[in-house]
Formats: sequence, C-alpha cells, structure tokens
Amino acid sequence: MALQLRVPLVRWCASAHGSPYRSSLARNVIGRSQQHAGLKRCFSSSAGHGTLPVRILRSDVTDICYHFAVEEYLMSAAKILGPVLYLWRPSKVVTIGRHQNPWKECKLAQLEEDSVALVRRRSGGGCVFQDPGCSVFTLIAPSGVFSIDRNMNLVLGALGRCGIKAEKQGRNDITYEGRKISGSAFKHSPDRGVSLHHGTILVDTDLQALQRYLTPDKRKLQAKGISSVGARVMNLREEFSTLDHQGVCEAFVQEFMQVEGGTGTVVEELDENSAMAQDPIFRSIREELQSDDWRLGRTPDFSHQLETRIDGVGVFDVRLEVVNGKVKEAVIFSDALFPEVITQAMSALTDAEYGRRGLRAALAPLSERFEDEGPRLLVSSFTNWLVENVDD
Repeated sequence: MALQLRVPLVRWCASAHGSPYRSSLARNVIGRSQQHAGLKRCFSSSAGHGTLPVRILRSDVTDICYHFAVEEYLMSAAKILGPVLYLWRPSKVVTIGRHQNPWKECKLAQLEEDSVALVRRRSGGGCVFQDPGCSVFTLIAPSGVFSIDRNMNLVLGALGRCGIKAEKQGRNDITYEGRKISGSAFKHSPDRGVSLHHGTILVDTDLQALQRYLTPDKRKLQAKGISSVGARVMNLREEFSTLDHQGVCEAFVQEFMQVEGGTGTVVEELDENSAMAQDPIFRSIREELQSDDWRLGRTPDFSHQLETRIDGVGVFDVRLEVVNGKVKEAVIFSDALFPEVITQAMSALTDAEYGRRGLRAALAPLSERFEDEGPRLLVSSFTNWLVENVDD
C-alpha cells in the first residue's frame, strides 16, 4: 500500500490547558497559549470506520527537536479527539528521559567531538541513541481510550506485516528471537486527558554508537545479566535485508487503520512550512527544547543523596537539600517510564519534614492522583524505598 500525502488541514478552535512541568517550558507555552487564545487548534480529522476520528501524520524532517515539539504541541496546545499516529526518524542524536542526569547517562565530550546532538525528551525512560536507521512511531490518544497494551499489540501487528514475529518483553521492550528491536517511553497529561506513547524500531542503526556515547547504569546491566550496552540489541536488517523506513511506515499505517478504524484516512505530511510549524506556540516549544537550560538542567547543592534500582520500576538518584529539618529542594534523576509521577514527587517532597514520617506523609497523596497500574506501582515502590532508607 503506497502512502498518500497531503498538506495537513487544521481546524481552529478555542480552549487548551497545559500541565505543570519541572522546567519553564510549560509555563511559557501556557502563557503564550493564553496570549494567542484565538489561535488554538482543534486537532481533528475525518472519522474512519471506528467511533472516534483518527489522524495519521508523517514527516521527513531530521531535527528531533521538531518532532518532540510536534508531540508537545499535540499534548499541550491541541484538542485530541481520537487516536493519532505520527511516523518519523531523526538524524544522529542521543536522547535522555525527562528526569535523567546527562552527565551520568552519556559521554558529553564524545558527543561534542563527533557533533552528535543531545536532546531531552518530555517522556520518561532511559538514554537512547538514534539515527536515520531508527524508525520512530508516536501514538497519542485521549486518556480514556489510551492503552499501552493495545499500542504494543499494534506495534507487534505492524512488525508482523513485515514478516517479523516479534514479542513483547517487560512493559516497554519488543524483541526478536530474544534480542531487543524496539523500546518505548510514555507521557500522560491527566489535566488535559491526553496520553502519549512513542517508541523506536531498530532497522539499520549504528549499534557501535551505543557503546561509544552511552554509559548506562551498571545496576541495570547486572540485573539483566548483560555485559555491555550493545549486547542485547539488534538491527532488523540483520535478518530482513530488504526492510527499510518506508516499509515500516507502510506497515504501521495499515495496522493502525485496521485497529483504529481509519480505513481510507489520508496520511498527512508535516514539514517546516506546515501550519503547525509556523504557529508561535510551536516555535516557542521547539526553542526551549533546544536550550541548554532544558537539555542539561541543573543540579542544586544537596546534603543528602540516595541511589537504587527497583526491579521492574527504574533507577533512582535522589538528591535532597535539607535545611533545619525540612527539604528545601528535591531533585530526582530517574529512567522511570512515567515522568509525571517523578515531577509530582519532587514537588511533594519540597518543604516536607525530613525523616521517615514526614516524607511518607508528603508522598502519600500521590497514590490518589493516578488510576493506572504503572504509575501507582511507581508511587508505592518509590515511597517505600525512600522512607526505608532515609536517616531518622
């Protein structure tokens, strides 16, 4: 099935709300959104055979900040009426999860020497190297119909159309004959009722770059019995020599339309001249994603540091600045899959009484804010570990 492309048509509407983030990005976006209230876009499409409208987007832009800006724009400034599929691939880049420490996750000097960009995602998860040999899918939907398991099955179905009998492993990996070919990360915006799932498909990426640029936490490798960061991944071209990005995209389009009821939906092409890219809100998001303040962040002076790996949940590096028995500032570095939990945990810990009772009391309300199993497990596991390991 050949892809049909057209310049996206966007219908204007009012009303969108941002969500709280650790950096100034969302605050600036929300502020500009209010200034440009007349420019709010209603992101809809023609309905397919399903009950909700669907939309399929694709882009050949190579700047990953463009793609992350598309995702953030859809999450924070557009009205999502039904499932959205976005297909793309970047030039050489290392991306880190929203709450990761770049100095611990990758070799910054080597990246600079080789002119490889470092970009921080808005989603969670770990440090990833990407290049044009890495196809990327983004799935966005209203939270009420969003399902990680459904999405993973969609990915497996798309790979199956390429003749690849893949399997889901854990919560966010897909493997072929025991080797990883796809990883995912997620982001939820409870206040807007929108959720995102994006992931990679390793078609023909430079696997040597993983060892050249990344420095994964040794506790991860030891827990999985892995000797090096490149030992458990593979390119699909090793077994499927004719597979390419175009083929992956066509398979995703076909599977998405079958699963979501979008038969006949036209694939829309996004580029630098598209209406979305010209929106001042989009430009603001993209500029901040490119800024050093967002990419590198900052690490405050701290008086307490705790580190651990919780099996099936993530790696945590917690830094607390405690003054006169109260937490003045809290920073949590983590590759956990649900960044909104980490963001809210940092906020909850600020001004908390230091000690087991005070920290548990500060974190307790978080469990009531999340309904899904994944975020709730993250809250309970993190809370129990932190409380058990602080000085009292």
